[in-house]
Amino acid sequence: MGLSLSTALAFAVTAVLTLALRPLALRLRITDKPGGRKQHIGEIPLVGGVAMFIGTLVAAMTAVQTTGLWTLLVPAALLVIVGVIDDRYNIGVSARLAAQTCAVLIMMIGGGLYLRDIGDPFGTGRLGLGILAIPGSVLVALSVINAFNFIDGIDGLAASMALIGLAAAGLATGLGPPAVSVAAMACGAILGFLLFNFPALRNRHLRTFMGDAGSTLLGFVVVWFALSICQGVDRSMSPVVALWFALMPLSDFFSCFVRRVARGKMPLHAGREHFHYVLMRAGLSGRQVLAVLLAFSVLYAAVGLIGARNKLPDWALFAPWFTLLASQSFIIRGLAVYLRHRRWSASQIVVELPASGAATHSLMRRMRRSRPLEARQRNGQGHPVGAVRAGTETNPGGSRSERPGVRL
Repeated sequence: MGLSLSTALAFAVTAVLTLALRPLALRLRITDKPGGRKQHIGEIPLVGGVAMFIGTLVAAMTAVQTTGLWTLLVPAALLVIVGVIDDRYNIGVSARLAAQTCAVLIMMIGGGLYLRDIGDPFGTGRLGLGILAIPGSVLVALSVINAFNFIDGIDGLAASMALIGLAAAGLATGLGPPAVSVAAMACGAILGFLLFNFPALRNRHLRTFMGDAGSTLLGFVVVWFALSICQGVDRSMSPVVALWFALMPLSDFFSCFVRRVARGKMPLHAGREHFHYVLMRAGLSGRQVLAVLLAFSVLYAAVGLIGARNKLPDWALFAPWFTLLASQSFIIRGLAVYLRHRRWSASQIVVELPASGAATHSLMRRMRRSRPLEARQRNGQGHPVGAVRAGTETNPGGSRSERPGVRL
C-alpha cells in the first residue's frame, strides 16, 4: 500500500472509531469532567488516544514493510492502556512514569533506538554518549513524552504540534527513510482525531479529547520517529536538527518544570504555568491562543526544515535553539504583558469617552449662552444681532428657558 493510501486509511479508521467509541466512553465514565482548572462544559469522552492508536495500527498492518514496527506498536500499546486506566481512575504520576520508562526501554533495547551521539552542537566534532547512552536516552524520551502531555491543555494544541513536527521532520528527510511511512500514518490518525478536537462550531456536539492515552502516545511516536531518522549509519538528519521540531512542547515543559521546582512543588503535577494558560489570562480566547502557539511551532519547524535542507552545521542551529528554549517563557510572558497593557489601555479609552463627551457638551452650552450677551455689548442693543435659535427664548434677566417651536 502506498504512502498516501496508508495515511488515508489511518485517517478514516481514526475518525470512525472516534465516533463509535464515544457512547462506550460515556457509559464507562472514561470522560474528562469540568472543574478546577478544567473549564469546559459537560463530560467529554477521552477516546482520541485509543482511536489514533488503532488507526495507526491498522494502517501499519496493511503496509508492505512491517519489519521492526513492533518496537513502536508494543510500547505504544502499553502507553495507551495505562493512559486509559489513568483517564478513568487517576493512577498517579509514579505509575505513569514507570509505564513510560518501560515503553522507552522496550523501544531502545528491543529495537536499538537510542541516542548514541548528539551530533556536533559545539563545533568540536560529533559527541558520543558512551555509557550514558541508555540513561540519557531515557531522560530525553521521557521529557518529550511528558512535554506533549503537558501541552495538551486546550483543544487542538498537542495534536496540531505533533502533526507539524512529524510532517516537517518527514519533509526534512526527503520522504526517503522507511520510518517516514509510519510518521505519515500517524499524521493521518492525528487528522482523523482533529475532526473532533480542533475548535470549530461544526464539531461542538461531537467534541472529543485524547486524554493521557493520546498525549503520551503522540510524544512516544515523535521520539520513535526522531531516533529512527537521526541515529545510526543511515541517518537522514542530525539530532540537533530534530530538536527544532519539538521546540515549543519542550520549552513549555522545561519552563513549568523549573518554575515548579523553584516553588517547592512536584514538577510533574498539574498546574497553570503553561504557555496557553498564560496567554488566556492575558485575555486571548482559546482559538487565539491556539493560533499564536501554532504560529511559533510552524516558525521553528521551518527553521529546522531549512537547516536540514541546506545542511547547516549543528553549532549554527544549536545555539539559537538553546537560546529560544531558555527564553521562550519570557517571550510568551512578555507577549502576555503587552496584551494586558493593550486591553487596559482600551478599557481606559472606553471609560473616558463619556466624561470627555460631557465636558464638550458643557463647553458648547456655555459658548451658546455667552454669544447673545457679547452681541448686546458690541451693539448696545437689548437684542443680539441676527435671529435667536429656534426653541429658545431670552428672558429679561438674561437667563434662557426652553420653549420648543418658538422663533423670535
